[in-house]
Amino acid sequence: MSKKKLLLISPSSFNLYQLILRNLEYLGYEVVHIEDQGYKFQYTSLLQRIYNLIRKVFLNDRYYKEKLKKAYIFIKQREILYACDSFDIALVLRADYFKADIINLARQKAKLMISFHFDGISRDPNVLEYVHFFDQFYVFDKDDLKRYPSYNLLYSPNFYLDYPGLLKNPYDKHYNVYYVSTFHESRVQDLIAIHQYMTEHYSKVKFVVVCSQYYDSDPPEYVVENMEIRNETVSFDEQLQHVANADIILDLVISDHKGFSFRILEGVKFGKKVITTNPRVIEADFFHPSNFFILTDDNFDDIAAFLNTPYSHIDPKITEKYSFSSWLQSKIELH
Repeated sequence: MSKKKLLLISPSSFNLYQLILRNLEYLGYEVVHIEDQGYKFQYTSLLQRIYNLIRKVFLNDRYYKEKLKKAYIFIKQREILYACDSFDIALVLRADYFKADIINLARQKAKLMISFHFDGISRDPNVLEYVHFFDQFYVFDKDDLKRYPSYNLLYSPNFYLDYPGLLKNPYDKHYNVYYVSTFHESRVQDLIAIHQYMTEHYSKVKFVVVCSQYYDSDPPEYVVENMEIRNETVSFDEQLQHVANADIILDLVISDHKGFSFRILEGVKFGKKVITTNPRVIEADFFHPSNFFILTDDNFDDIAAFLNTPYSHIDPKITEKYSFSSWLQSKIELH
């Protein structure tokens, strides 16, 4: 029996797609992948190279090559799609990272078209223009169902990865607390406050803040002096190794959505205590006050009691429901 063919369209951010691809292959799919970057740029002709040089030297135009790169990526994406006759399933993560022409071409070749948008739609409402391409368009923030009722959006929480060999050999470094995220102004006060608290109570604390060159503002002085600043993203694989070997998981949400982050579901998978600023967690079927602490401005004094309370094991059936394998199967069955 031949394998089902699945098209995975996903951003290259944090190399998360690589882990999802492995999970899909573990489930028995033949996977074709398209990403938003990752295709090594090549000039299509000598004239194109010379013209770019002229624009850069004489017109100080350093953006022309970026336009060429984007055009080249589109060509490579399209070539991948044209090389395949059809797909049983197309799974698109963050459709807004891709041109509508690519999503439309995938639609023409896929029997079942599924989108998962793990970000608040209000951050980029243009993604709503893609909804009509899909059989199922999922959002991970329930509030988006109310904000955009005319689009027939579906709700789906996030997932944790569950293929064998996900974790490499245990890291030598063990932390009481490990936190990693991109810098975002809406959570900087929570970030500083929880860092101050944790460093007062624990000796092994590691906070990693990723600051892209495209951010409009720099992190505060406290963050720069007391946390590890990186200019490049931390691979999802590396994040998982540290999260799995830390005692406490931190989840500081941005103000634009209340969807469950990967950290929340990794807490469920690895049986970790989670401190989060997401109040929506209390509504989840996996919630237990011994496992999840909803951090507010005035309850820092209660953290110690929470951490000293024994972890309460979650029903395995509930845990399994949030695995990637179950997550995907539930959507296929809906079709």
